[in-house]
Amino acid sequence: MPIYWTLKSIPELSDLSLAERNRRFARIRRKAFRHWQTWLGLLGCSVLSGIGSVLGGNLGHPFIGAAIGGGVGGLIYFQALIHLARIYYLAILVGRSP
Repeated sequence: MPIYWTLKSIPELSDLSLAERNRRFARIRRKAFRHWQTWLGLLGCSVLSGIGSVLGGNLGHPFIGAAIGGGVGGLIYFQALIHLARIYYLAILVGRSP
């Protein structure tokens, strides 16, 4: 499974301008929140941030720990979001609405 770091790295959106890419992804992103995978990724982001805060607090830097945990959790959340958004986008391109 490839990791998409930016919207430009998503194959279906890579040829579009920045404004068009953001507009299309925003429309599809709303649909992705209908699925449990998106919510689980968001929950995982907050849990990892909390764990990072506790571990960082043990080392004297809770904010840095929370930032690292939130960054890892955010990456997981964004990948789940992109996976679902690509399914919706492909369905729109084919002409059927999921």
